[in-house]
Amino acid sequence: MILVMLYIFPMTLFTQEDVSVKFSFKRPNEFVCEIQNMTEYEMSILLSKEEAEGHSDLYFDIVGLRNDTTRNVYYGLMQDVNNQSQILRLNSGESYTISYKEYFRFIKAHVYIKYGVRSPTPIFVAHYRKTFDLNEVRRRAYCRPVLKEDEE
Repeated sequence: MILVMLYIFPMTLFTQEDVSVKFSFKRPNEFVCEIQNMTEYEMSILLSKEEAEGHSDLYFDIVGLRNDTTRNVYYGLMQDVNNQSQILRLNSGESYTISYKEYFRFIKAHVYIKYGVRSPTPIFVAHYRKTFDLNEVRRRAYCRPVLKEDEE
């Protein structure tokens, strides 16, 4: 029984998502990124003021004026690099939101988050990495939800 518990317990730790990242689109040209702490404890996210720092970052793939794609253009996750601390603290369930105006068409977002969770056990540091298809996010924003009256 104890061996079964030891086997199952670590598996549940790795299957739980600590961070939730969502992108939405606000017409006519703004993407909103929301980062949420999904743990029961305080989370500290290390933000980058510059690309070379290697903390939490956001890169966009962009389609330019000549229909050429430029990959991994650094945008960062800080709202104000002059006044914001590089350590973002989120309590359980709390969110951090930042928006980006689209001057060229964003097609993908590559998010990397480096964070630590202050739990009763020693603080652990983890990483979150995900790529978002922004064409799909934009398409969902322009699709009108189907109403029950329309179905009948």
